Amino acid sequence: MMATKDPFSIKIALRHPAYSPKKISEALSLKPEGSWAVGQNIVKAPAKWTFFDACLQKGNDISKFERALRNAVSFLEKNSAFWADFIGGDGEVELILNHTIAPQDEEGDKCFELHLTPAFLRDLSIRGIGLRVQGWQGNIERAGLRDKKIGRFKLRAKS
Repeated sequence: MMATKDPFSIKIALRHPAYSPKKISEALSLKPEGSWAVGQNIVKAPAKWTFFDACLQKGNDISKFERALRNAVSFLEKNSAFWADFIGGDGEVELILNHTIAPQDEEGDKCFELHLTPAFLRDLSIRGIGLRVQGWQGNIERAGLRDKKIGRFKLRAKS
């Protein structure tokens, strides 16, 4: 029997009205996959928020997802002080779970299932971290690029 590949990634997106991508990168020891700073020209106008996104974990076998999720939680716990300061200063943080969804042979076949424990969801909620779960048909790396191109990580003004 041939093993199937089920690519996934766990990413983080941060938005802030004052922090620089460099400050975020240094504080979290992460290299961004994409970023811009407040005031940088984005689509013909200066950005009002800094944007920073990075990959925390990725894999090709869904059996490794649980461990990758535990590693992401450890990262969040390790940086607790940063989240409090960042979010307390009007920043936004979002954890993004990307999964490849394989088309099924029969209509009505289950093509995706994800169970997140109450403890995990409570941990995100206590820290003020949002969660997005995305399913992609095909290559999730290319899909993530397409997601950015259409502006999925839009900046929201706080009132």
